[in-house]
Amino acid sequence: MTPSRARAAIGAVLVALALGCAREDKATASDLLISAPTGRLPQLERVWSIAELPDGRVVIPQAGAVLRADPATGDVDTVGRDGEGPGEYKQPFRVLMLHGGVALLDGQLSRLTVWNPDWTVRSTTPLSRYASFGGVLDTVGHAWFEQLPANVSIGEINEAGRPKDSTAIYRMTLPGPAYDTVAKIFEIGKVTIRFGDGATFRPRLYQTPDVWGVLPDGTLWIARGRENRIDRMSPDGRWTVGAPRPFTPIPVTNADRRRMHSFPGLPSSSVLDTMYEPMAETKGPFAEAVAAPDGEVWTRLHQPAGYRRERYAVFPVSGPSTRTVSLPLGRILVAMTARNLYTIHEDDDGFWELERYDRPVEGTP
Repeated sequence: MTPSRARAAIGAVLVALALGCAREDKATASDLLISAPTGRLPQLERVWSIAELPDGRVVIPQAGAVLRADPATGDVDTVGRDGEGPGEYKQPFRVLMLHGGVALLDGQLSRLTVWNPDWTVRSTTPLSRYASFGGVLDTVGHAWFEQLPANVSIGEINEAGRPKDSTAIYRMTLPGPAYDTVAKIFEIGKVTIRFGDGATFRPRLYQTPDVWGVLPDGTLWIARGRENRIDRMSPDGRWTVGAPRPFTPIPVTNADRRRMHSFPGLPSSSVLDTMYEPMAETKGPFAEAVAAPDGEVWTRLHQPAGYRRERYAVFPVSGPSTRTVSLPLGRILVAMTARNLYTIHEDDDGFWELERYDRPVEGTP
């Protein structure tokens, strides 16, 4: 072994030890492998949003409850309660740290509730329906949301018959309802899925859509699925087009069909054997994307069937994407903070478990 290779090998071992990494997986030998969680919360519903408190606890909306939990100890209590009064909620949807407090969007009541650090109610503000239905908050007074289809057709066409590059992202100045169009994203069409005597529709499996989000300071980011790059719009409206990350499309095989999730309430194995669901011929570069408050974006990479770990491409705020991080199989990243990564996975009983990991520091291979 040459001296340079020896130094590189020693450095890799030190990084692995520092992050609690597992033994190297031959399929992901170039990745930074992260395997040791620093906390977990079992028996949750699907987690869509997390706010991390200064003391390390997290606030998580669930159906009919907003949990306040410590992943390190497993201790859980609730914030607020079901109802329509101040500090109450009907459909808690998304949370965000807001000027030292915690802000909550309620989809059913169409309002924004903000709690102070001592959990007294700071404010309760009615919102436009669009701001609370799937909205994303920033800390500078906006809710962001994607264009809803005027109608939805079943078949090999995209929603509402719109051109595929015409889906808009809107920015609403709260409390609304005035909003402006700030970006356009690629719209993936839906295909008919048949199972037994039933049918439904959803986007073709393994396509890569444009995925977007908003940083706390009001910066919009868009992970472009066709170009495999991150575009960003600053709060003052200036666009930065990111450097594409090279990728090789992966052919979709019959083995990939076995990996797809069945619909809730349907038996997985028997339905998968008889279900008709068209899939893309090749997999795009990524499946989902998550951003940290500092603007770093991670995209979950599509891989050939039979993979053993989840792989993420790391896109820095500036410069090309060169790093890849690998997490245990089935761990899907749902949130990043300055300190931590939060993932979810489904357990054998159909519940979701949240796990927390140390976030790698910038500069690790």
